[in-house]
Amino acid sequence: MKANQRDQITRLHLLNTLFPLLTGEDLYLAKQIEHTINFATTGNPEQAGDTEDFNDALIQLLEKYLTQDQNFGFYHWEATVQDCGWNPLWAREEVITGLKQVAGFKKAMFFGTGLRTAIQGQQLRWTPKLDQEYEEAVAFVRELAAYWSTKNSQLTVVLF
Repeated sequence: MKANQRDQITRLHLLNTLFPLLTGEDLYLAKQIEHTINFATTGNPEQAGDTEDFNDALIQLLEKYLTQDQNFGFYHWEATVQDCGWNPLWAREEVITGLKQVAGFKKAMFFGTGLRTAIQGQQLRWTPKLDQEYEEAVAFVRELAAYWSTKNSQLTVVLF
């Protein structure tokens, strides 16, 4: 499978996961959302923009769609903000800050982007060691989310 096809399938899966109320199990509607994001980023519904543009448009759409309900919290965490790559100490502080912002909501989403990029850093190829680091980082964020959320809340953690 070509990288472009893999990216498109990943995007469609992500959209179908994030917009269940809109798309249900209908990949056609997820494809329409993808076309809308493509048009917003490149001016052409068939041409996908780069990952950063896609993420920015997706975050804007999520904020607009999810925060219409006053009882739903949304927080976006960008893992690549720190130029030092993946550092659990700094990530812990940023993740906890985000979790505190959505703590008062009965339903909330913590949406993290750039984790793979932060872990990969300057390395050119993704290796099994990096894959293990990524899995550990995901587990780290999930453990923080479990610790900092209340038992009555429904927190969705999405790391992309």
